[in-house]
Formats: sequence, structure tokens, C-alpha cells
Amino acid sequence: MKYYFKIILLLFLSINLFAQDEPKGVGNISGFVIDEISNNTVEYANVVLYSKQDSSLVTGGITNAKGYFNIENIPFGQYYIDIDFIGYNKNRVESIQINNQHLNINLGKIKIQPALELLGEVEIEAERSRVEYKLDRKVITVDKDLNAVGGSAVDVLENVPSVQTDVDGEVSIRGSSNFLVLIDGRPSPLDGSDALQQIPASSIENIEIITNPSAKYDPDGVGGIINIILKKQKRVGINGQFSASYGSFNSYTGEALVNVRREKINFFVGGNIRNSIGQGNSLFEQMTYGSDTLVLEQDNSRQRTRKGGEIKGGFDYYLTDKDILSFSAQYGNHGFGRSGVEEAIKYWLRDGIETDYYYYISDNIFDISSDYWTTDLNYTHKFMRQGHELQAYAYYSNRARQEVNKYVETGYSTPNYIDIVNSDSTRTLEESNVSQFRGKLDYTLPLFAEGKLEAGYQIRHRVSTNNHNFITISDQVNTDYTFDRNIQSGYLTFSNIAGRFGYMLGLRSEYTFRSIELTQLDNQDTSFSFIDFFPTIHTSYKLPWDMQIMASYSRRINRPRGHQLNPMVEVSDPYNIRQGNPLLKPEDTHAAEVNIQKSFESNFVSLEVYYRHTNNKIERFRSISPDNPEVMISTHKNIGEDRSIGAEMMTNISLTKWWNFNLSGNFYYYEIFNNPENGIVGNNTLSWGGRMNQTFRIKKTNSMIQVSGFYFGPSITSQGNREGSGMINVALRQDFFDNNLSVTLNLRDIFDTMHFEYAYDTPEFYSYFSFNRKSPTFDITVTYRLNDFKSKKERENGQDFEIDDDGVM
Repeated sequence: MKYYFKIILLLFLSINLFAQDEPKGVGNISGFVIDEISNNTVEYANVVLYSKQDSSLVTGGITNAKGYFNIENIPFGQYYIDIDFIGYNKNRVESIQINNQHLNINLGKIKIQPALELLGEVEIEAERSRVEYKLDRKVITVDKDLNAVGGSAVDVLENVPSVQTDVDGEVSIRGSSNFLVLIDGRPSPLDGSDALQQIPASSIENIEIITNPSAKYDPDGVGGIINIILKKQKRVGINGQFSASYGSFNSYTGEALVNVRREKINFFVGGNIRNSIGQGNSLFEQMTYGSDTLVLEQDNSRQRTRKGGEIKGGFDYYLTDKDILSFSAQYGNHGFGRSGVEEAIKYWLRDGIETDYYYYISDNIFDISSDYWTTDLNYTHKFMRQGHELQAYAYYSNRARQEVNKYVETGYSTPNYIDIVNSDSTRTLEESNVSQFRGKLDYTLPLFAEGKLEAGYQIRHRVSTNNHNFITISDQVNTDYTFDRNIQSGYLTFSNIAGRFGYMLGLRSEYTFRSIELTQLDNQDTSFSFIDFFPTIHTSYKLPWDMQIMASYSRRINRPRGHQLNPMVEVSDPYNIRQGNPLLKPEDTHAAEVNIQKSFESNFVSLEVYYRHTNNKIERFRSISPDNPEVMISTHKNIGEDRSIGAEMMTNISLTKWWNFNLSGNFYYYEIFNNPENGIVGNNTLSWGGRMNQTFRIKKTNSMIQVSGFYFGPSITSQGNREGSGMINVALRQDFFDNNLSVTLNLRDIFDTMHFEYAYDTPEFYSYFSFNRKSPTFDITVTYRLNDFKSKKERENGQDFEIDDDGVM
């Protein structure tokens, strides 16, 4: 053991000596790349060094997350540098000389400019792409999406590559509804689509879609990660943003965010309120096969409501130039409701003859309400060397959730609903409390010229207590359970850039322990533990002719949740029950992607080819109760294996001097493997989807018009299929008072085409469901920005933000 320790110690000493050693006769060039319009730093810009003598390529690099670059080990000589990035004009820095008197050259802030074009007397500003590709993610600029103004994060994602949404606001990434939601890189107290529905679009700066995350991130979520970057201001003084909207069916939103920066402290406080209402009609048909066939037909009119609000606050305190302490907290409420009146008919088919008719009208009220609070503390220490830092992070959240389902049924003997023959009612009440703790330690060590070693440790602990009550006129059934999961993980990544080639290698290891305690099953052992390893690879290569190719691989996992594992029967209404599966295994996914990009002036084309293979695929599985053919049982099941192979293409082109056109398409093959052991019949499909976004801005009148649309093709499940759907939206924004006040009118689904249809087709039963929402809808939003724009003189002097001595904003 001592022998191995000595070897490891020697290796670390050698690495440090090598990292600090600098050969004679060489120098280095550093600087920041800045957007000339917004004064924001530009990440992943290409910095290429050429010899002044013969214009030959010498070396190069890429800016980091703070827009900083540092090119080391440059031999003495005369050079020039080209700065280039998709959507910007190229900028050249001439006459750079490395010699004994100029060993370390700091170029300061190098500004690159988005294309500005003139058309006659009207000045048109060509918009930068609302979607940017980076090494391991897609970044969506929310301010570029007028159709999302007044909406939520889900509305932004409707027109984003790799993401699909349905009429109920449910989100999936390349067909998988299992993904991880982060807010500023931190966990959300709500899950999946619920978290995205709660975040107002007006409070979002960017959204990152990470389909192949590195080992630094949690491996949870087969589809990947959606990271919401909230708006922040760190300029000295007071600034903020206030917005309010009103729309169809008396929907409304309100949001406020105020930021105060005084010397060493940056403080923010904000809040929002939301009440989103949608209406529509649904149709449900079902046939249950047996010796005779039971037929059920339902016609429903319903209203869907999403409501909630939250208050939040926090601060960043700069203890020293190298030490930052951050704290934030929030309290909120999230609600989802669905109510409807249903007219139905039920009858039997016996020897082809319809008989035993039963007519009924039901009132169904479904309501979910969650109160939650979170708090987190973050400490960052920056060492003397650029990029060398240590970060400690602690997070705690608690959520109290209540789900109520009220069902009242009145039965009739005739189709005119006059003669009452039956009256029944049920009430389901489910209460849960979820607490989560997370502690994390991250360390970053720069190596070589562009290399970086990252390591970290994390502990995650989640405890959920649940109580389910099913109440009828004459009876009550109660079940409760506690779900406990503890995950401890460590990771190591190494990244480097060698000329045109960049790479990042990573490995993450996780130990998971979970258990379910059921009061009804005192002696049943439900504990389970396992260790897993998650390798990741990311590479990039800068090709000639302004082209770049990137490739990546990752392994991911989807761990079952408590309600999916609970074996006790829970009743939703007289016709539907659900039951967990304690034998459910985690999903295991291997994903690979290759992306190639070509840029030309302010335009670009991107082609991404992807492959995803999942073992132990988890799906909701429906079957007929063996005790009653009128009752449907829903559970979750490992159906076996599936795979997706596809290509996603995106282009951003200025078709004319005033028209910017963004178009993306996704073509894929999806297959579910045959699995007779689980009763799964193999199936496959070839499908496609597409999006378009057309934007132009007339700068003279401060007006912007946007037309966007999307279409998702048909897809399949292990038991059926879903039809395709799509819609077209139009938005208009007018800015006033030097862009401090904006008014946006948004028209959604203007041709009433966004419908939802799916079907189950099994040997036991066939069912069909469709939902048509009332469209088109509208909303109008007013936004006011407080001190959001600096004077022209301050922008020209680059005083829109501050950079400390270590190059950190």
C-alpha cells in the first residue's frame, strides 16, 4: 500500500512541476472575448494564432465559460490572432510580438460584433441565433422567443431542438419523459414538467439542453438534463424587471425581480404568481375482450388549470477577492387542477348483439397542491492561478403535497338521462411529504496550457412519506409507505485542448441504497443497494473552412421512484386503480452523439447524429383486472430493450437583409425489442419532426415580429401508438422609452391544429383517447426594465460589468 501511495504522490508532484514549468524562449497571450452589443462574455469562441511572416497556423484555443482564453508556450516571433464564433463577424488583432521584453501579453477585452445590416431608410438588426451549440449542450436564448413571453419554461421549449411537448404541457427529450431539471445548475424541489411549468419565461436568461452530460453531473435522467439559467444582474446599483400578462380564459401572470449591488455584496429579491387556464373536449373509447365484449364510450368537456407562485431572495458576499459566499432561499406553491363533466354509455356485445345498456353522467375534480421551500449555501475559493478553485455546496428542500380526486356518478336507464337507476361517489386523498438534502464538494486544477482536472464528491438523501385514502359511501381503504434513498458519488474528469483538438474524459461512481417501509407489510424486506460506474467522453475538432465536429458518449440511469415501487393497491376511481412494482429495476442507457457545424458569416448549419440504447426500459403498463372486466389496472414494468437512431439538422440563415430564418428537423428510427417473457411484442417506427422560427426586427421603429411552428410525428409504445401534432404561433413586440418598456401580443395555435391522440391495442383490450383544446388563444404582456440599459458612453467604455484581477465576472 505504501508503494502505491509513493507512486501516486510522485505523479502529482510531477504534474505540478510540469504545469508550472515554462520553457525558455516562449511567451503567452491571454484576453477576454466580449459581445460588442450586450457586453456579455462569449463562451467557446475560436481563438486562432497565425504567423505574421507567412500566415501559417501556429496554434489556437477556445474561450472558457467566462470568455477567457490563454494561449501558452508560444515561440518568440510576430503574430496575429483571429477571433471567430457562429453568429458574429470575425475580428482580427494585428501586430502581436513575443520576445524577452513581451513575454506575457494581455489583450484585454476583445469585442466581436453581431451582423448589423441596413435596408434603405429602415435599419434592420439581424438577430443572433436563439439556439447555440456548445461542446456538451445546446443553449437557448429565451429573449429571442417572443412566442414564450407571458408563458413558462415549457412554452420556450415548444420550439427547441430535441424537445417535445404535448397539449397538457408534458415535456420529453427525444421521446423520453425521464430527464433531470436543474435551476442554475442546482436541483429543483419539483419534478420534471411540474418544475418547468412553474418557472416564468420572463425570469429565464437561457435554457441549456444537455443530452449527453459529463461525469460532473448526476447521471439521472435517460433523456439528459434541462438546466434553467435565471436572469441575474451584477452591475453596481439597483436594477430589475417587472412584467404582467393577461390571456384567454382569464389566465394571468405577474413577476418581479430586483437586484442591488453595493461594493462587496450583491442582493436579489423576487416573486411571481401564475394562473394558466386551458379548455377543451376529449373523447374516450374502450373495448374489453373476453367471452363477451364490454364497450365504453365517453365524451368529456374539461378545464385544466395550472397555478402557483413563489417568493425568493439571496445574496452573494465577496469576502475577499478570492472568496465568495452565496445564499438563496425560496418558498412557493404549485397547483394543478382538472375538472370536467362526462357523458358516457356502457354496454355489452354478446354474439354481435348490443345489450345491457347503462348511461351515466360523472363529475370529476382532480386537484394537486404543493407547498415547498428550499435553501442553499455555496462557498467558492479561487486560488492564485486562473481557473484553480474549490467549491462547497449544501442544499435542503421540503415539499408537502396533497392530491384530491373527487368522482360523482349518476346512472340512467335511458339515453335521455331522465330515469336515475344508480348514484355513486368516491373520494381519493393522497398526502406526501418529501425532504431532500444534498452536499457537494468540487475541485478544479488547471494543467498544462489548456488542460483541466476536475474532481468531486456528493451525497444525496431523499425521504418521502406517503398516505393514500380511498373513500366511498360505505367504506374507506388506507395505505401508507415511506421511501428512503441515499446516493453517494464521486467523479473525476480531465479535459484539454491540443491545437484544433479538444477532449474531456470522465468517470463517475455511485453507491445507491433504497428502501420502502409499508405499514401493511411489516416483515417484508424491500431494501436494495448497488454500485454503478458512469463513463463519459466528449471530443471536438476544429476543421478548416469554419467547420467544427464534436462527438460524445455517456452512460445514464433512471432509478424508479417511490410510487412506482409501492406494491399496495391505490384506487383512483371505480374504474381505475394503480399498483407499484417492487421488482422494478433501474433503466440503463448508453447514448452517443456526433455533431458537425459549418459557419459562414452570420449563418450556420448543424447536423447531429445520435444513438440511444436502453436496457430495463420502464413504461406505464395497463391491464384488465382479473376480478372485474370494468376495472383497469395501471402499473410500471421493465418491458426490456429499446433503441433510437436519428439525425437532427438545424440551420440559421439570413435569407434577405431583413429576414432571419431558423429551421430544424429530426428524423429517427425507434425500435422496441421483442420480449416474450414480459409479454412484449416487438415494434418499430420511422418518424420525423420539425420546427421553424422566422424573426425580423425593424430597429427604427423598435418592433419585432416572429412566426414559429413545430410538428411532432407519430410514435409508438409497447402497447400502442400516439399520433402526430403541431401548431403555428405569431407574436409581435413593440419597445418604448429606449427599450425600457415592452408590450408583446402573442397568438398561439392560430389554425387550431394542436390535438392529442393515442391508442392502446392489446389482446386484452383496445382503447382510444383524443383531446382537442380550444384554440386559438392569446395573451398580452407588459414588461418594464429598471436601469436595464446603460448609457451609450458607458457601453462604449465597457463599464456594463466588472472583471476582477483574476478575470472572473
